[in-house]
Amino acid sequence: MESRLDQKAIGQRIRQRRTFLNMSREDLARKIGITQTFLTDIELGTKGFSLKSLERFCEALKMSSDSILFGKSLDEKEKNTALLDILEHCPDEKKEYAERMMMLFLMSHETEN
Repeated sequence: MESRLDQKAIGQRIRQRRTFLNMSREDLARKIGITQTFLTDIELGTKGFSLKSLERFCEALKMSSDSILFGKSLDEKEKNTALLDILEHCPDEKKEYAERMMMLFLMSHETEN
């Protein structure tokens, strides 16, 4: 039976999400329980992975399996989780700056409506 999954596209989505979350290959490989070499092969689309690994990718990257496998866009919960993860890894002074920027952004949109 022929697979309909595009391994190259899956690998690209994994790599894009990993870099979006400022996660190194080493960090993601450790969280998934695979080697960096195997993760590189997955990201290049030359190797596939098990359902158990898919579950671990979903957890580590805060993505649904649909997002990873088929490129479905992130739902609101995934977007919020990703934003919180980014802020969690920022130094405190950057968190304060980001908070001020968000407040200014929200205030400017309140005055427009």
